Amino acid sequence: MKRNIFLLITLLAVVATSFAQKPSAESIRKRLSLGFGLFTDIWVKVPDSIDPRAIHQGVDVAIRYNFPMDKKGHLNFFIGGGIGAHNFYNNALLGTGKYNIYEKLPAGVDANESYFYNAPAKFNGQNIEVKKSKLSITYFDVPFGFQYKSIKKVHTTLGFKVGWSMNAHTKYKGSDLEGSGYEVKEKSLKLRNIDNFHYGPFFEFGYKWIGASVFYQLSSVFEKDLGPQIRPISVGLVFRPF
Repeated sequence: MKRNIFLLITLLAVVATSFAQKPSAESIRKRLSLGFGLFTDIWVKVPDSIDPRAIHQGVDVAIRYNFPMDKKGHLNFFIGGGIGAHNFYNNALLGTGKYNIYEKLPAGVDANESYFYNAPAKFNGQNIEVKKSKLSITYFDVPFGFQYKSIKKVHTTLGFKVGWSMNAHTKYKGSDLEGSGYEVKEKSLKLRNIDNFHYGPFFEFGYKWIGASVFYQLSSVFEKDLGPQIRPISVGLVFRPF
């Protein structure tokens, strides 16, 4: 699947180039567009034991190069690059490849598998309160697709995005999980079993420089058979003033 996506990107870039005449410096500037998006992730296939937060705010920024496919410039093929950050806020902790400090591995979980588990109400005689727990992943993305602009400045975009994980970490704020009674803030930078690759289609509809966007991720956050197969559907706003 991954190899086929890479071949598709190459093929589309070649096709777009064949439509374009040799551009001048001025036309290159006009064909570039810079934008950013604000969105929330709707997480799919979350384990039943996990209580996710209602809003999972994320942000992305991307630059695109447009290849006109008609003389009036209504239809364009584009390809570009960008960075997107996704967050999963929940009430649980992420364990990987070993027993957690409270309980044995959940039934059916392999010793090398990542999994979410809940902290107990008390440990070592101390109350345990999870105030904040999240999983964050940042991707370098390559978006490509087609955009149609009407004479009334309404635009519709249908595209596909592939990306590579640049950073993945968890953050925790709450009671010391070892039962000391203190409140702690912790950040884990080395996570196992995160899939280095993600992909999926996206759709945008807007007017002038603002629009609504939806990204439907087809791949899961964790590698197959090595973690919960959660994945986000990102819904938000996109701004392209440049």
